[in-house]
Amino acid sequence: MKVVFLGGVFTDADRASIVRYSQGSIQFAADTLQKNYIRGFGECPEISGVTVVNLPFIGAYPRRYKEMFYSPVATQEKMNGATVQNKAFLNLTIIKNLHKVLVAYRGIQDNLPKGGGRSLLVCYSMHLPFLLACRWVRAVRKDVDFCVIVPDLPEYMAVRTGLTKLVFHGLARLSYRIVNGADSVVAITDAMLDVFSPKLKKVVVEGIADSDYVNRPSSSVRKPYFLYSGTLDRRYGIRKLLDAFVESNIENYHLYICGDGDDRANVESVSATNARVKYLGQLDRNAVLQLQREASLLINPRDNESAFTKYSFPSKIIEYMSSGVPVMMYALDGIPAEYYRFCYLVPPGADGLRDMLAKVASFDIDELVEMGQTAKKFVANHKMPSAQVAKVLDAIKGKTYV
Repeated sequence: MKVVFLGGVFTDADRASIVRYSQGSIQFAADTLQKNYIRGFGECPEISGVTVVNLPFIGAYPRRYKEMFYSPVATQEKMNGATVQNKAFLNLTIIKNLHKVLVAYRGIQDNLPKGGGRSLLVCYSMHLPFLLACRWVRAVRKDVDFCVIVPDLPEYMAVRTGLTKLVFHGLARLSYRIVNGADSVVAITDAMLDVFSPKLKKVVVEGIADSDYVNRPSSSVRKPYFLYSGTLDRRYGIRKLLDAFVESNIENYHLYICGDGDDRANVESVSATNARVKYLGQLDRNAVLQLQREASLLINPRDNESAFTKYSFPSKIIEYMSSGVPVMMYALDGIPAEYYRFCYLVPPGADGLRDMLAKVASFDIDELVEMGQTAKKFVANHKMPSAQVAKVLDAIKGKTYV
C-alpha cells in the first residue's frame, strides 16, 4: 500500500529560515508528531512507499511571518524513509488558505498511483485547507482510503470571542463534516472519538515517541534546575507554575522556562524580579532537548479544570519521558492511566503543585534518576513509531484500539 501524507513539517533544508522568519510561537510540537507518524508509516512492512505533500505550518504574513510568499529551499527531500515534496504557497493572511487548497490538491493528485494497488491518503490535522483538498481528491478518486489524524479539535485550538468566534464556528462545522465523510479517524483521546460519526473506523493514538531521541543515551549530567518547555499560555498552567515555584521557596533548584505565547510578558516579569526563575526565550528544538536531558525535573503544569483537557494529550509528556529525566504532571482526563506509574503526580488542591515541587526538591538524585529511567523504558517499549502506526493500519483494516 502506498501512503500519501498531507502535512506541514519543517524539513532540514528549510528549518533555519522558518525559525528566522517566524514571529511568535512556532509549531515545533506538530512538526515532531508528524515526523514520528511519517517514520512509523515508513517502518511498517505493508507500506510500499511514503510520499509527503508538505506545506509547512507557518504563521501568516505580515503579523506572524516575515515573508509573503513561502518558497522552499529544496522542492524534494528524503526524511525518515519518505520522499518529501515541498510546496510553495502564497502566505498572505486569509488568501493563503485558499491557495493552499489548490496547491495541496495538485500535490496529492500528482503522487497518488494512477492505476491499480491500494493507496492511503493521510491528512494531518483538521486544518480546513488540507481537509478541503482531500475531500476534492476523494470526489474524483473513490479508490483511495482517506484517514484524518486529529491532534486537536478546532474549537479548542485558541480562545476566540465575538465575530471571530462565530466565523470559526462555521468553519469548524465544515471541518467536522469533511472528517465524518472520511474512512477512518485517528484521535489522541477516547473522548475525542465521540464527537465524530459512529460510521468511521476509529483508533486512539495519544502520541508517538521520537525514536532518535529515545535511543540517545541518557545524559550523565544533572543540573540543578526544573524545566518547563512549551507554549506560554495561561490556560496551560504557566502562571500557576510560576506562582507555585516562587511560593515554594525552593533554594537548591532554579526554574527554567522556554517557549512563547500569550503569557510571555508575565513570564518575563517574574523572571526579572526573581533570581531563581530564568526565562530562556523560544529556542530551537535541539536546544530544548538538550535542556531537557540535563534537567533534574520536567514539569507539565496543565491541570484538569478546563473542559478541553478530555480532548487533549500534551505531546510533551512522551517527549519528556523519552529524555530519561523524571516528569511531574497533573492527572488529566485525556491521559491514559498507564502513564501515572511513571511520573510524579500533583495532588489535588490549591497548594498541590507548590507542595509537590517542594517534595521533589528534597529527593536525592538517585531517586530522581530511577524514576526518569523507568519512564524512558516505558516509552521505548510501548510508544515507538512502528508500534503506534501499526494501530492506525489495523484500524483501517477493521480492527479497533479504542
